[in-house]
Amino acid sequence: MVQKIEEQDGYMLLYFGDPPEDVGKIEFVNCLAHQQNQILFCKWRDKGIWVLPSGRVEPGETAEAAARRELLEETGATLKNLEVLCYAHCFMYNLEYWGIAYFGEIKTLGNPTDLNEVSEAKLFSHFPENLGKPGPFENEYKALYVAIMRKLSQAKD
Repeated sequence: MVQKIEEQDGYMLLYFGDPPEDVGKIEFVNCLAHQQNQILFCKWRDKGIWVLPSGRVEPGETAEAAARRELLEETGATLKNLEVLCYAHCFMYNLEYWGIAYFGEIKTLGNPTDLNEVSEAKLFSHFPENLGKPGPFENEYKALYVAIMRKLSQAKD
């Protein structure tokens, strides 16, 4: 299944299921950490908005390692397991790039270590409403949240 997500500065295509044949170099990751039907979000310090843990893949780093690193830095959490939720092909800010959204069950919760970027992390049983201007990936985060909640509910059946 492919889902097109419109954003304020472009759009992206989310590929659920098998990866598309033309996947390019993975440049960013999202990490959806869950515990008892709640999803872990972090709050950007400078904008005061709730976002999913995410970031760029560093040179020489695998996408999976980047997802684990970003999650630990932005939330203090570690995971029991890590699986691919979807691939993202982004056309934003006049750039084209690829990413992966991962998900996994929380093993341990801690505190964010990158306090220059985030101020806190919190589990939500609903998509958090951001007061004020939405973030640059708000629609992507909503689509990923819906997808992971659907996947978690199907796993229970």
